[in-house]
Amino acid sequence: MPGPTPFSTAIRRALPFGLLYGVHLPSVELPIEDSWTASLHPKEKSYAEDLKAHKKISWVGGRVAIRTAMGPLDNSREAILSGPYGAPILPKGLTGSISHKKTLAVAMVARSQHGTIGIDLEELTPERPGIAERVLTDEELVAVKTLPPERQWTSILLRFAMKEAFYKALFPHVTRYVGFDEAVVDPGLNGDMVIRPNLKDGEGPFEIEARYYWLAEHVLCAVRLRPAPAARDR
Repeated sequence: MPGPTPFSTAIRRALPFGLLYGVHLPSVELPIEDSWTASLHPKEKSYAEDLKAHKKISWVGGRVAIRTAMGPLDNSREAILSGPYGAPILPKGLTGSISHKKTLAVAMVARSQHGTIGIDLEELTPERPGIAERVLTDEELVAVKTLPPERQWTSILLRFAMKEAFYKALFPHVTRYVGFDEAVVDPGLNGDMVIRPNLKDGEGPFEIEARYYWLAEHVLCAVRLRPAPAARDR
C-alpha cells in the first residue's frame, strides 16, 4: 500500500502545554513539489532552497507543522525563520518548538504568557544504549542500572529526550548552551516527569512542568518553563 501523502497531517492534538501538530515526511529521494510548500512564506521557501535534501525535507516539515499549529492562535503571515541557535522565531506573544525524525516532524505552539515551551521527538528503535554515558549524570546511570534489562533503554531515551526538551524551553531565559549534566530527570508513571536543574551559572529558580507521550514508534517529551515568582520579582 502507498504511504501517507508527504507533509499531510499525522498528529493534531490540544495538549496541556500547547497545540501539537505533526506531518508525515517524504523520503529524501523525492523532490519537493511546489504544492507541498504552498503554505510557507516566500522567505521560508527561499531559505529552504539552499538546504541539502535531507535537511530541506525536515526544515520544510517543521515549518508546515509550526505554521499549522499556530493557526488558531495567530493568523499572521510573518516568516518563521530561525535564531542563531536554530530555534524558530515566532510572532510576539507566542512560544513554540519544533522536532523531527526521519518520517515525522512535529511542532507545539502556545501563548508565551504561560511560559516557554520545548519539545523533543525520538524514535524508539533502533536501541542505542551507548548514549547513556554521554547524556546521563552519575545519579541517573545508577537509577537506570537498577532496572530490568528490558526497561533500561526506554529509561535512557526518556531522560535524553526530556533533557533536549528542557534545554529548548530554557534557552530563551539563559541564551547559552546547556550541558546534559545540568539537569537530572526522573521519569514517572502515566506521562509524568520531574526535572531537577543544576545549572552551572546559577540561573533560576524556574517553575518546570514536564510530560511525555507515546506516538506510535516515537516518544514525545514536552516542557513548559517560566521563572519562579522569586526570580520574577528580582
